[in-house]
Amino acid sequence: MRRTIRSIGVVLVAMLGSVALAIGSAFAAALAFGATTALIVPGTGTHNILPPNAVTGYKENAANRYINVSGTPCSSTDGCNLQGVDYPASFYPIGFIPNWCPGFSCDTWNQSVGTGVTNLNTALTAALAAPGTDPIIIFGYSQGGAVVSREMYAIPDSAKGRVSVVTIGNINNPLGLWSRLGFLPTIPGLDISFNPQLPTNIGVKSTNYSFEYDPVGDAPQYWGNPLAILNALFAFESVHGYYLDPNSNSPNDSLPYGYDNGTLATAIANAPHRVSGDATFVLIPQQGALPLYQPIVGLGKQLGLSALVNPLVALVNPVTKLLVDLGYDRVTDPGIARTLSILPFNPFAINPIDFSVKFVAAIVQGIKDALAGGVSLTPATTPTQAPSTLVARSVAPQTVDPVENKKVAAVVNTASVGIDLRSASVDAKTEEQDADPATGKAATEAKTADTATAEVKADADAKDAADAKDAADKAADEKTAAEKAAADKLKDDAKDAADKQQDAAAKAAADKAKEASDNAKAAGAAGDGQTKVTGTDTGTAAPARETGTGDADKQAA
Repeated sequence: MRRTIRSIGVVLVAMLGSVALAIGSAFAAALAFGATTALIVPGTGTHNILPPNAVTGYKENAANRYINVSGTPCSSTDGCNLQGVDYPASFYPIGFIPNWCPGFSCDTWNQSVGTGVTNLNTALTAALAAPGTDPIIIFGYSQGGAVVSREMYAIPDSAKGRVSVVTIGNINNPLGLWSRLGFLPTIPGLDISFNPQLPTNIGVKSTNYSFEYDPVGDAPQYWGNPLAILNALFAFESVHGYYLDPNSNSPNDSLPYGYDNGTLATAIANAPHRVSGDATFVLIPQQGALPLYQPIVGLGKQLGLSALVNPLVALVNPVTKLLVDLGYDRVTDPGIARTLSILPFNPFAINPIDFSVKFVAAIVQGIKDALAGGVSLTPATTPTQAPSTLVARSVAPQTVDPVENKKVAAVVNTASVGIDLRSASVDAKTEEQDADPATGKAATEAKTADTATAEVKADADAKDAADAKDAADKAADEKTAAEKAAADKLKDDAKDAADKQQDAAAKAAADKAKEASDNAKAAGAAGDGQTKVTGTDTGTAAPARETGTGDADKQAA
């Protein structure tokens, strides 16, 4: 019985496990079929693109920096399926460059590229055959760009709406090194073929990035310009191999020209996107010191002499850039390959007068940069101040029509001299006009603040005046009351004095009248005893009495 129960339990566990495995497989398949696929073909010298020794950071940087901003979202964090395409990635007989041809025993260029095309075609066929209709992106770097350029011609018409291409530093870019040498036939001893170039009119969309002056993806056209050629050689060492750094192959390296992921994204967004047929070309601008001067700047830093070296380099950097740019054609259609010329510049695209103006402006700018201590040679991740006009031009690529509707920075254009100075003037005027509303707004706000302050002050003054008036009225009332009280007291005192004087006068008059009456009585008593008086007789006494009585009445009155 126990054995039977145990057997039943094993069967149930097995069934549950099978169901769980089926569900997990279904989810995995759904996730795999529901994501963009990027087939990444590395450049020369990168052999370890596949597990178990796959270089870490390489595919991720390709997706995050270039594929994700090319029109189809695909980054290392959004579920995009990043698949490396393995191939020899070698270049016989260049064995003096590490990993390009170890021991001078490796495949030739055509052999390496041919194997890459075969492997890429296999990976693309498998991706197209998988269920779903999600986008497929083919990515190629340097020699990998040559592999992708050739494979583009083999993409079936039915898949052209689903497949897109992204390249960086592509040697078969129409303005790349192999396209400049496209007039040459296959070199038998070296087994190098310079064609075909990246197609621009077969119905497959492509976005192609190159750092300015990288001689592989942005080769000079006028090879009679020694400064342009020398600068390109130095750029091959300091620019071309650093598009996807740092990674596990080169953990201590960084992006060219002092860029980081943030500033690179900004530069790509602001750079001119020149369109030719199905292809878009983006030139990432050089900033800081020209590649020609970077070894000098680096040596000065190692020796602790940057304070002396940088101003000297900054002094000549703008003029040198102006002369180097004569070796490039930034005006014509970037999708049409133009082979090299032995001339130093295009004699039909230069105006001597306008070039002289630019030359003087470059000298002036160099003096300003030198006096500033050469800070223009060290691009900051977060700029603390706006760069000068010519410095801004030195870090911005030149424009050409047709372009997409994106920001385009004004730069020195050797083929249309004078345009950039006028563009800079227009930009400055536009900025000034844009600043006027802000200035007016600030002035209005300041005026409003002053008015409010004046109103508050006026209110305070009015309140103070009202308080003073109330105090004055109160004091006046108190004064009036005091004066009235004093007047009433004085009146009362005067009345009392008058009454007292009148009483005294009446008493005095009464006393005198009494005295007169007493005298009169005494005189009357004397007349009864003596009948004879001096003068007249009886007529004399009456007047005297009348007079005496009248005087007494007058005094009493």
